[in-house]
Amino acid sequence: AHFEPLHIGFNMMSLHTLGKELEGEYGSINFFLYNVTLVVMTTIVMMGMVYGRIRWYQRQNNDSKILQLRETSSVGYSGVLFAWMVISTLERKQPTCPVPFFNDVCFSTYSFGQLKFNIAPVVSLFMAQFIMPRVSFMGHLAGIICGFGLHWGWPPIELGSANVLIGGVFLLGNLFWRRGVVPVVPLTPPDDNDHDDDNQLLSLLLESGQDGIDGILMSMPGSGDVENGNNALDRDSTTSTSDPFARGKAKKKEREMEEMRRKHKTVESIRNLIGLVTVLSFLFFDWMSSIVLSQCLLLAYFIFGTRSSFIVWACTQAKVENDMITPEKQRCGMIWRGYVMSCVLAIVVDGMSVAGWIQLQTFISSEKTKLLFGLVPSLVFMLLRIA
Repeated sequence: AHFEPLHIGFNMMSLHTLGKELEGEYGSINFFLYNVTLVVMTTIVMMGMVYGRIRWYQRQNNDSKILQLRETSSVGYSGVLFAWMVISTLERKQPTCPVPFFNDVCFSTYSFGQLKFNIAPVVSLFMAQFIMPRVSFMGHLAGIICGFGLHWGWPPIELGSANVLIGGVFLLGNLFWRRGVVPVVPLTPPDDNDHDDDNQLLSLLLESGQDGIDGILMSMPGSGDVENGNNALDRDSTTSTSDPFARGKAKKKEREMEEMRRKHKTVESIRNLIGLVTVLSFLFFDWMSSIVLSQCLLLAYFIFGTRSSFIVWACTQAKVENDMITPEKQRCGMIWRGYVMSCVLAIVVDGMSVAGWIQLQTFISSEKTKLLFGLVPSLVFMLLRIA
């Protein structure tokens, strides 16, 4: 796409024109949130279309087109502007004339039940492509698709809130579209005759799945032997009393395991606290509000992030080769970055909500069904949640 200052100028003028028409109708805060939503939505739709075209050309064995699509970049706010153009066109009562200098070429809006459709934005898309061939056709088309979707009621403002949409897309991308599952290549668990502690840990991780992490911590040397009443350090002390090096190594390993068990208990406590806040959020607010959805998102981030961290640690202890756990390390880092980002967004949106509730007490009091315990208890809970 074009990277000239003229591009910015056109976008600013278009946003000024459309904004004056739509901001008053949606309200400034909702208009801002929808803009943030459309930035994410148009990017996702455009990337999906590019991916679909790449897959199509792969079936056709057209390597030149595939290389061109992979190396193509786009920039700008035009996709969002085309989405607002669609919404503005559908809200107008008079026909829309998208062709410059041809005021007689106009298109009316047709209704199909609660859905509306007008061909004028599509005509504008081809006109823009004809006048400026370097503009991103797929970027503008993505904006048109998102504009129709937004006007038809998807996504709702709750799902489109920045603290839900951005963090949710980031989490799903890391979990499902980024290849970061350990093991990346098949691993053969050690046989029963292999008594090496690290290999036993790896075998337990591979065989136990979701419960493998708790099982690993329970199988650590020094975690306790219920039947005999002795831990691994005691066994090492009785069998290797004549080897000071072995005793020192056993003590060091025991300290490492004890530290990891403490970390595991701390993580469980934090997870339970986040879960408690999530349950209370369901009691205080509407289940489908962005406040509750963002809290559920934070809980999911924390669960997946801690599980990924323990997988990396377990594989490190099992001396798995570096290139095999590197993808999981990368995914773990991305999940925790997403968690921090979602926390910041949740704090900002919660803070804006609290400020709005304080300023609009009369309005909030009239919506008693959405605040089960009243305004003051809900404000106190929100402040505690932010803290």
